[in-house]
Amino acid sequence: MQTPPTIHLAPGARPQTATLIHQSWARCADLDPALLADPNPLPRADLDLRREAHRHLLRLAEPSLGALGALADSAHSVVLLADASGLILHERGSHSFQDKARRVALQPGVSWAEPARGTNAIGTALHDGRAVRIHGAEHFLACNSILSCHAAPIFSATGDILGILDLSGPADDMRDYVLALVQRMARGIADQILGESPLRRLDFRLGQGPQDDDHAILLLDDDARIAGANEAALRTLDADWGRLIGTPCAQWIDGPLHARDTALHRHDGRPLTGRLITPPPAVTRPTLPPQAPKSPAQTGKRPTARPLPAPDTVSSPLLDQAVRALDTGLAVLLCGETGTGKEVLSRHIHARSAWHTGPFIAINCAALPEHLVESELFGYEPGAFTGARREGARGLLRQAQGGVLFLDEIGDMPLTLQTRLLRVLQEREVQPLGSDKRIPLEFGLVSASHQDLKTLVAQGRFRADLYYRLQDMPLHLPPLRGRPDLAVFIDEAYRALGGSLARDALLALVRHDWPGNYRELFSVLRRLRCQHPGPTPVATEGLFPDGTAPTSAFQADEGHAPEDGANVRSRPDTGLRALERQAIEQALQACQGNISRAARRLGIHRSTLYRKLQ
Repeated sequence: MQTPPTIHLAPGARPQTATLIHQSWARCADLDPALLADPNPLPRADLDLRREAHRHLLRLAEPSLGALGALADSAHSVVLLADASGLILHERGSHSFQDKARRVALQPGVSWAEPARGTNAIGTALHDGRAVRIHGAEHFLACNSILSCHAAPIFSATGDILGILDLSGPADDMRDYVLALVQRMARGIADQILGESPLRRLDFRLGQGPQDDDHAILLLDDDARIAGANEAALRTLDADWGRLIGTPCAQWIDGPLHARDTALHRHDGRPLTGRLITPPPAVTRPTLPPQAPKSPAQTGKRPTARPLPAPDTVSSPLLDQAVRALDTGLAVLLCGETGTGKEVLSRHIHARSAWHTGPFIAINCAALPEHLVESELFGYEPGAFTGARREGARGLLRQAQGGVLFLDEIGDMPLTLQTRLLRVLQEREVQPLGSDKRIPLEFGLVSASHQDLKTLVAQGRFRADLYYRLQDMPLHLPPLRGRPDLAVFIDEAYRALGGSLARDALLALVRHDWPGNYRELFSVLRRLRCQHPGPTPVATEGLFPDGTAPTSAFQADEGHAPEDGANVRSRPDTGLRALERQAIEQALQACQGNISRAARRLGIHRSTLYRKLQ
């Protein structure tokens, strides 16, 4: 039995802090030391793109970075701003300490998430969602014991982590006040973000005395429901984001809301003072009239034989996020079960992105034979190996030039090839087999996996640095069974095939678990329509491979004519609400009560989920 390592806690470490550090070390215990050693910073061009994607955060953080930077310079320390993945975007402070920090890769372009650098202030604050100091030998990696680091998360109005603010200095100079200062600055940045919201803002405080620095903020939508809050509001109302978001403001605060300081009361009667602030109307810019779509003859493109299905209510928000990310130069990672439509979504991303004039090259990393992966990806020169084509091969990476490269099932790529792929993605150039020349590449990158890449990283089956290079914008495609509108979706899909479902048939389809997701559903509907071309299906043989559908599921009600689509949607309304509730409960259980993750799994906004839970 392996003896657990001894953790040398800093003098005066509080029990709660000691617990967090021990938990972090336990998470990092199985990390492969080879994955943690000598990380490569992002190339300058990629780092600039990452900064561009976070320009709003960097702009609002600038005053705090300036103030902390001056303090860090005088204290021989550095102040750092990392994004929500742990990648350091910006640093300023003491030049002499910056040189020392670079010896342990504490610099822009390097990820300090726990899987990349073990227990450290940035990574642990990111994992736990709270401010933390990691001092000296409390760091998981011995080389980082020269550091004393203080980090605090910057939260969005709905509780998501937007970034991490950190002040790091030499371990022989520990100052107890630094963590509280960093945390205060991080909260100030979050408040500035709320202040730029177009929503109405309620600024309030406990009591009826003068305004203090720790003012609480609630964002209110047009129905006076809470759409956002800062940390001070959570403390003042003794609540959390999960309980606040989507609820009426009147549920928490009593009294009329005015544009001047007004006496209010908390839900338990404690006095408050608050004022309602309405932002000025946004300046609208004139828009150009829409242009008529060009014909294939004008564009020079051949029409596709099978047009893509139009994005629906679940995929449309994900598509918008992905296109913005890809156009900014970020890599998009699509996660979700098999059959959730990852490749279909990736083709939509290509069609709507700035890369749409180039090719779409899809590579199934799980289907390529291992001994051919390298030559297929990177190409080869004539005569590079026995059996090579006489004219050589460009390779799939070069074929994607100017378009979108889609790496499907990236989690199944052999570990030995992940290093070469990482180098290609970072340097954006490829060296074909048998060649001494490096060829520049430029393409948009979309990857997909049905596996949890974080788990693969922890198991040593996937490179951590490649994972962080692929997941600039991670998006989760919810399973079919998690759709809140599943009944209507199935009914309309079958109606598009020219058929009509009876109520019991629709409910039976809704109750099915759909392990194959959309792929399985469309296969079942097509087979059902083929077997029952009439208006109402009456047989179930061969419908589901496991035979789980009830025998009477596809029989019309006795004594009634077949129902049309409108009746299908109206008559089982009570049953569908129960099914919707069941789907929500299953999503919450699968996400261990995490509202944000459950909402993403269901494909709905978090405020919508809160309303459905009331």
